[in-house]
Amino acid sequence: MTARGDWVGYYDEQGVEREPRELLLDVLSRFEREGLTGTAIDLGCGQGFESTELLRRGWHVVAIDAEEEGVRRLRERASEAGLRLRTVVSPMENAELPSADLVHASYSLSFCPPAAFPTLWDRIRSSLRPGGRFVGELFGDRDTWASTESDMTFVDEVGARALFDGFELESFVEEEEDSEGWDEPKHWHVFHAIARRPDLR
Repeated sequence: MTARGDWVGYYDEQGVEREPRELLLDVLSRFEREGLTGTAIDLGCGQGFESTELLRRGWHVVAIDAEEEGVRRLRERASEAGLRLRTVVSPMENAELPSADLVHASYSLSFCPPAAFPTLWDRIRSSLRPGGRFVGELFGDRDTWASTESDMTFVDEVGARALFDGFELESFVEEEEDSEGWDEPKHWHVFHAIARRPDLR
């Protein structure tokens, strides 16, 4: 395993192909049942496996990541997407978020510093159009890193659910398991969420 923060090493370990995460496929199936596509923000896109899946299904994608190498690999992977892909190299807390139908944040949000997280979360909520959805993960307070990484954001279950006040929480799954972290065994505590902004009436 690579050391935490060695993103290029993490990309290399993933290889050139990976199946898109199940939570993204779940939310896309919800949109497809409604006959909808639109604009998605992939926040912390990494090397773009999920962005590529969104593009494949006809979405316009704004892919944001602080690591230039990840964004470069995404551009290479999605070279035929044309104007449907816009990439931004920036820490998520500094990036402008356009109006969107979907905000996807796969295991990325907790890497936002705690002082910046409330403002980032407000901007995520505000960016979603009526009927739009957030899909992604938050790290829980019992995660190993919660006691070692002061520059990351962690929440307990009450706090995680409170983030979605006013939204329809379509799926909320808490997961805990012991497995490998970046470079050592780790206890994972993660909340997987899909939340929909209500339609305007």
